[in-house]
Amino acid sequence: MPHRATHRSRIVTELLMDIGNSRIKWARAHEGQIVGGARAASHDSLEHVFSEWRALAAPPDRVRLVNVSDASVAGQLSDWMTSHWAIRPETVHTPAMGGGVRVAYARPAALGTDRWLAMVGAKAAGYAPACVVDCGTAITVDVVAADGTHQGGLIVAGLAAQQEGLAQLAPALPRVEWSTRAPFLTADTEDALISGYLHGTALAIQGIVRRCMKNDAARLTPVLTGGDAPLLARYLDMDVCLRPDLVLEGLAQLP
Repeated sequence: MPHRATHRSRIVTELLMDIGNSRIKWARAHEGQIVGGARAASHDSLEHVFSEWRALAAPPDRVRLVNVSDASVAGQLSDWMTSHWAIRPETVHTPAMGGGVRVAYARPAALGTDRWLAMVGAKAAGYAPACVVDCGTAITVDVVAADGTHQGGLIVAGLAAQQEGLAQLAPALPRVEWSTRAPFLTADTEDALISGYLHGTALAIQGIVRRCMKNDAARLTPVLTGGDAPLLARYLDMDVCLRPDLVLEGLAQLP
């Protein structure tokens, strides 16, 4: 029998980045899906990021990023990729309509691109109508309807921001480490702070989500994302869908 040659199309890979206020998250993607999970590093650990990128079997074909921090971190990352991969990353900005989501803001560019992408990710995953809670340096809440119409949202201080603010106004109080098991009422100042941050923030999230549910005729799915989402989910007295990498999932959905 004559030999029939087979040709496999080359897999086109992307590297996606979410540059937040305090951390960088990145992941590889192929055909709209995250591959191998996301990685995270603080802004002062860029050499660790570069070391991991050097270890990749091959550079990506395309790089896209969302940046809600200052331009310096994105600039350092971009310079490294240009130098080592000859790739200039594409920065994504919030449109009035994109990824199946229609932004409620009169000036769409004023809505953090990470918030828009989290809604894109939630809708693509089949959660809409949804109440999307992004638990980062700031905790953002956005409601998106089944048809992708953004209903609006709100912003409160995240765990790290709460501690930084209290440290400035009450420097005598100790700094604390977050705990996966914290009692509600305590007899110790450090434990009382931990309880206040964790239980207080969780109760705030619950109250906001339930208020959104009460005000919306549709049955909303609560979706938690962001770096502190797995920790805060432990303290919630309600069922939520936990998707820590939802911003990257939304970024992967864009053409």
